Amino acid sequence: MSAETKIYEKMNQVRYKKIGRKYVQDNDPCAYDGLRKGWWLVKVSPGSTSIRQAVYPAKAELTAAARDKEDELIDIIRKASEARPSQNPLTTEAAADWQAFMTKHGKQFNTLEYPSIQENTELIIAALLK
Repeated sequence: MSAETKIYEKMNQVRYKKIGRKYVQDNDPCAYDGLRKGWWLVKVSPGSTSIRQAVYPAKAELTAAARDKEDELIDIIRKASEARPSQNPLTTEAAADWQAFMTKHGKQFNTLEYPSIQENTELIIAALLK
């Protein structure tokens, strides 16, 4: 089968629906031709489309639910993180301990880092899908 024949076959699969006096294309038969083999999860929302690769069929519902709740998980983690003050007052003993720690280990621990909210959400979803 030549490339030209494949194109003509795809074009014959196009459906149209009548809206008012016009006929508008109703489907796109070539939309998923570029996807590799495997299981895919496709979510179509107004204004956006999300496509996930390597979805396991036995966990497709769980994957869809987790991805659908991802934004809510971000909000939950953000609200839980807001409860702490930006600076805690240190007692003189704690300040002395901190200075001793800094002199022993150096300035590399002067600022502490933690994962972003998005990173935490992705780790939670990964744990759900295991």
